[in-house]
Amino acid sequence: MKRSVLVCLAALLATPVFAQDTVELELLTHSEVTERLNNGWTSILVPTGGTEERGPQDVLGGHTIMVRHHAIEMAKRLGKTLVAPALPFAVNATGLQANREMAAQPGPIQLPADVFKQVQLAMIDSLARSGFKDIFVFGDHGGGQDEMKAAAEEMDKKWSAKGTRVYYVGDFYNKTHVDVDKYLADHKLPVGGHGAMMETAEMLWMQPKEGMYVRPTYKTVPFDPVPQRGQPRDPNAPRVNNGLTGDPHPSTPAIGKDLAEITVNNGVTEIRKLLSERRGASTQQ
Repeated sequence: MKRSVLVCLAALLATPVFAQDTVELELLTHSEVTERLNNGWTSILVPTGGTEERGPQDVLGGHTIMVRHHAIEMAKRLGKTLVAPALPFAVNATGLQANREMAAQPGPIQLPADVFKQVQLAMIDSLARSGFKDIFVFGDHGGGQDEMKAAAEEMDKKWSAKGTRVYYVGDFYNKTHVDVDKYLADHKLPVGGHGAMMETAEMLWMQPKEGMYVRPTYKTVPFDPVPQRGQPRDPNAPRVNNGLTGDPHPSTPAIGKDLAEITVNNGVTEIRKLLSERRGASTQQ
């Protein structure tokens, strides 16, 4: 009897501890979010992922997996910052083109650009109504960057008079891809495109167990070769239509950790810069 009481007591005590540690909005109760807001947790990250083909070896939800992982790490480094649920759909999903009746490979899901923007506006508006004062929008997929930026600017105009600011964090995607290409070139690794080194290596590092995000075939899977930056594509080179553009074979978790750090650092650096510009230096952690 005594042991049962102790077990129940331990379970009750464990819940608040978890709630104190998590930064994910969807894993908190509304009462816990209210407590955070009252204690100055008024910043929130709004990440967008995507669902699309990325070769036979990487799972379709790679963008969403990576952006959620990056956002959580960014929030922890920024301090007093929460992470909204990652939107798993973007614009122009690879393999699903507007002028094709069928997908090149099954599985991609995309939103029309105007619908995607409306979803972004609705998410931002909802969070502003909840009481968040600094809302940061960014995405892991190239399609939709313009719409995210436009939505952030529109919502900033709407809410700024009430003390809420909305920001588009463009370096999270744009600067990161330049920096990653440089890292790969500096380390004499293949600079690739879709489903290649960057995505495969990062998910190798992030996956909780072997084969969950990246199938073991990444070491041997055929790929559509990508020329080094500035070099023309060989018109006689064989083309492989499997959603993979570039060589993922040398990917390792250690490389993935380095590349993820580039992404997180770019996001955190720009957010602090944006806060400093609009809120003053005292807002930086």
